[in-house]
Order: sequence, then C-alpha cells, then structure tokens
Amino acid sequence: MLKYKLNVLDVFEVKEHYIEGTKEVHIHTVILNEDGSDFYQGTTAVRFNTHGIYPQLDTLKGIFEDKNSFMDFVSYLRRYIKQQVRYL
Repeated sequence: MLKYKLNVLDVFEVKEHYIEGTKEVHIHTVILNEDGSDFYQGTTAVRFNTHGIYPQLDTLKGIFEDKNSFMDFVSYLRRYIKQQVRYL
C-alpha cells in the first residue's frame, strides 16, 4: 500500500476558465512505498470550483502503471482538497 504526503504550495484563480471562481492548487506530492522508500516526488495540480474538484491529469501522467493505484491517488487528492476548500 502506498502512502501519500501532500502539501499545498500555491493557489491562484484561473482567469481564462469559463466557470467564474475556478481556482488551481499546486501540491507538493510525496508518494512512499510500504518500506518507506520514495516512489514519486513532484508537483501535482488540482482545479476546483462550485461544480467540483478536478485533478489535472496532465500532472499525474506517468506516475502510476496500474489503474487501481491511479484511481486510489485521484480519490485521495479529491478528499484532501475537499477538506481544504474553505481555507483556499
């Protein structure tokens, strides 16, 4: 089982988006293997607005080889941002 450590780096409003109030969050992401060794370290992005929370797939490409791990991480990102939305 992979472990995730996330830290919000930057939040800014997306001006050219068709839904007003859309914001993008850049997150420093560290993914660890079961033994504690680094699996991935880098920056991922998530956009959110009144309609939902959307991880940016272009920042997630190439991290995972299997679909289950990818979907687990995407759902973890959504839960993490959902808890932070009112503060961002």
